[in-house]
Amino acid sequence: MITSKSIDILLRGVRAEFAVTIDQAEKQLASYNSNVYLDATNKTGALFEEVGAYGKQREEAIQVTGVNELQPTEEAQEFIAADYVPSFITAVEPFLFTRRVKVTRQSAERRDTKYQKALNEAAKLQVAAENTRARHKFSRLNYAFSSIASVKHLFDYGDGVYLASASHPTKVVVSGSATVQSNLVTASDITPTSIESMILVLQNQTDDIGEPMPMGGGMKYFCVPPAKVKRAKENIESEWVVDAANNNVNVWRGVGWILVSSPFLSASNGGSNTAHFIIDAMFSPLKDVMFRAVTNETWFDQNVKTFVHDISFEHKVGAYDWRGLVCNAGA
Repeated sequence: MITSKSIDILLRGVRAEFAVTIDQAEKQLASYNSNVYLDATNKTGALFEEVGAYGKQREEAIQVTGVNELQPTEEAQEFIAADYVPSFITAVEPFLFTRRVKVTRQSAERRDTKYQKALNEAAKLQVAAENTRARHKFSRLNYAFSSIASVKHLFDYGDGVYLASASHPTKVVVSGSATVQSNLVTASDITPTSIESMILVLQNQTDDIGEPMPMGGGMKYFCVPPAKVKRAKENIESEWVVDAANNNVNVWRGVGWILVSSPFLSASNGGSNTAHFIIDAMFSPLKDVMFRAVTNETWFDQNVKTFVHDISFEHKVGAYDWRGLVCNAGA
């Protein structure tokens, strides 16, 4: 609880005439929003599409296939029947996230107006909410290779395997088609060869009845931790293959990349300093399902004469499919 004996004591009396107060929360949010590598996530929202499920107790998503290609038919032969089928069901239920700051009436009354902006509880809680949503979004990638059973803010696609898996089951087994598919490549560093292997995985993806569903042919997000930003830029922006003595042309330069990074992808924040991902920018499977918007409330507790600043929202972050995403644990 913020009282007149805690932080505000620094800003009273003689010291108030000389002190300069800097709000770290404001700097934190401003630096995050101005980060060039985060533009795609924070300003377009296409990497993690926000799904409005406001007021619902449960959100379910299901995909439906097309039909198989037309078949040769003899004259007077009955047309060959076809059908479309539903895919796996992804069910999402809300989880509540909250934070509270209490300020005694004495502290509020004695606070110098000169420092009110730096000590604005509602603004600080808003920054905390933005940070929470950002961490939750990128932690969906951090947990791509492992179970999320105990992670309250994430959900998986409904096929029963990890988001990054070599054994995504096909819902309907069609004669001659694969029974499982992969969106996982052999762990390796970022190189022209590893990028090619990831793009080929996207290009060779199929739907649940084995029909081609080539992803990654247009704009693509290249999602990397800060430790791999330099390596990623060398391999998607350099005119020539980096560190090659024979002047090979870099074929991946200028073919529709949006580089995205975040401190929440780093090992120090629960991620990895090597893992990287390529996501189709038109059909990203990643979703931020919002059940209740970020809500600020301020009220006065008469019992203890204290101002209470609350913030809360309900959401989960996950994937409605594995297609459109390819994962590399890195090296």
